[in-house]
Amino acid sequence: DNTRLKDIQKTFSDYYPFLSINFYDEPHAKYQSSPATHLIDPQKKIIDVRKTHISTILEIQPHYRVADLEREFLERLGLSVQVMKKENEEWQQTTGLDNLTLRDLNILGRNSSDEFIVEDYDQSFEEEI
Repeated sequence: DNTRLKDIQKTFSDYYPFLSINFYDEPHAKYQSSPATHLIDPQKKIIDVRKTHISTILEIQPHYRVADLEREFLERLGLSVQVMKKENEEWQQTTGLDNLTLRDLNILGRNSSDEFIVEDYDQSFEEEI
């Protein structure tokens, strides 16, 4: 309950560096976006924003689909989250990608990063020599 939302965001992004999660004060439907006006300040503690006050541990696995993860946060913690994907150095809501796994979505985010496109190209060029 005393964990700040920003700490959850950091831990999540440590495992999925091309993904991020944002917290909102209203849930969204599958394939729908969350309005920026409902974004919750990441400095807030879980106890201050969660609607369900049951002690729980939420395990996040790479094979979880985005929709499943968002539903787990809502059902188990009473927190509405939106998974974000890095797209050309900007964070975008994953509204149309809710059926992808976290691993696959993280790979998509990595592949859209200019830094890794150049690095992957350079590596493949070196392998051919």
